[in-house]
Amino acid sequence: MPILPKSRKRPWIPEKPEHLREVDNSSFYNSKRWRSLRNYFIQKNPLCNICKRKGITEGAQMVDHIKPISKFGMGVATDIKNLQSLCNKCHAKKSGQEGSEFRKGIKDYKRKKTDGRGV
Repeated sequence: MPILPKSRKRPWIPEKPEHLREVDNSSFYNSKRWRSLRNYFIQKNPLCNICKRKGITEGAQMVDHIKPISKFGMGVATDIKNLQSLCNKCHAKKSGQEGSEFRKGIKDYKRKKTDGRGV
């Protein structure tokens, strides 16, 4: 099988940042605290909330924050009232809609200040 030559760096193409998100929440989502809360919540609420309202029975694969933690701070991250179970399709639709609303300026999420402890 022939080997293609490695492409050269093109100086006119800008460098991509390491992550494209405004706030990197990966340390929270990889924590034991979040994983155990997610497992507990998905066991108690195994069906997608949005599909259930439409009369469709669809299993949930995601636990979603109703108010995004990147905009409202870590205080809402582990609040059970701020969580909902969603299937992959509904989660992608909701996240995309939130992102486009924020970029267009339809919804301006004000970021709450935390007390420095991440809570």
